Parts: sequence; C-alpha cells; structure tokens
Amino acid sequence: MPKKTFFNLPESKRSQVINASKKEFSRVPLANALVSNIIINAKIPRGSFYQYFDDIEDCFYFVVDEYSKDIKTKLINNIKDFNGDIIKSYHNLFLYILDMMDDNNNKAYFENLFLNMNSKIQKMFTPNFNDGLNNIINMVDVEKLNIQGKFSLGYVIDIIESLMIYNIIETYNRNMSKDKKIEIFEKELLLISRGIVK
Repeated sequence: MPKKTFFNLPESKRSQVINASKKEFSRVPLANALVSNIIINAKIPRGSFYQYFDDIEDCFYFVVDEYSKDIKTKLINNIKDFNGDIIKSYHNLFLYILDMMDDNNNKAYFENLFLNMNSKIQKMFTPNFNDGLNNIINMVDVEKLNIQGKFSLGYVIDIIESLMIYNIIETYNRNMSKDKKIEIFEKELLLISRGIVK
C-alpha cells in the first residue's frame, strides 16, 4: 500500500500518479513494467515515486486494489438491490465487469491484469472474511437456497467467483463476443442454481 506521503498529496497529483501507473500497467504486465515510464508520465522525480511506494509491485497492487474496492462495492449494492438474491447479484456484477473491460480506457489494463492473474490478484477481487464476506453472507437470503445454512454459502460464493474469474480470463483466451461471454456465464449460474443431481 502507498506510504502516507502519497495520501498527503493533493487529489489531482494522486490522480496523475495513478493514471501514469495504470498507463504503464496497460502497456505491459507487472513483470515488464518500468518505474521510469511512470515517473515520466506522472511528471514526478524518481525519488518522489519511492516516497509514495516501496517499489513498482507496491504501486501495481495499489492500482488493482482501487478497482477491486469498486467491484466489491458493486456486489454489495447488487445484493441489496436484488433483495439478497446471490445469483442475480453475481450476474449483474459480471455484466458490470464486462462493461469496465470494454471501456477503451481500461481494455489493455484489464487484459494485462487478467491474463497475468495470480492468486494474490484473484483474492483482491473477491471478498474474504477480512473485508466483508461475513457481511455479504448475512445479506443473502439463504431461505431461497437449497443449502445447509450460512456456512455453506461461503462455498457457494467461492464457486461462483471462481467461475466468474475463469470466464473473464477465457474472454481473452478465446476472443469471444460479449453476448457469448454472458450466455456461457448465465448457463453456469443456472447449473449452480438448479444443482446437477436429480
């Protein structure tokens, strides 16, 4: 996470650094990203970068975290809007992420992010017990589900999120249309909601 000096910057300067960082992580994956490109685009001295972040990896995960907070907030709002319906909530979240990915400002960034995803990035995009999974579980109407209480819901959420992340990665690997991506995810959600055993 950024150092206190970063958060003490005026908002416009913070945005400048974030946008320059995102530009670099859109150009190449983290493994090939260069601090020199970030400082040129952010118009800051090299020393300032290291006053804000420990290293380029610290910067990278901060940018990822900014997106992940937005996605987690969207999920919570969906659960409220759909009266605790977990299937509709994740369906809507998937559409939201696809729209983010289709935005010209985000395309290259998300492609690099998802095609180079590791377990740390995946954990940042999915709620865990430290940042709200209990809250989400308590918001879901388990009376509508054929599961053994709220504890089992955590497993269901893991399955849905794994499918969602897999589908997002496959959109890049298979170069599918948006409609096809949605169709596949909807079929998978239907299997989950109906179950597969007679």
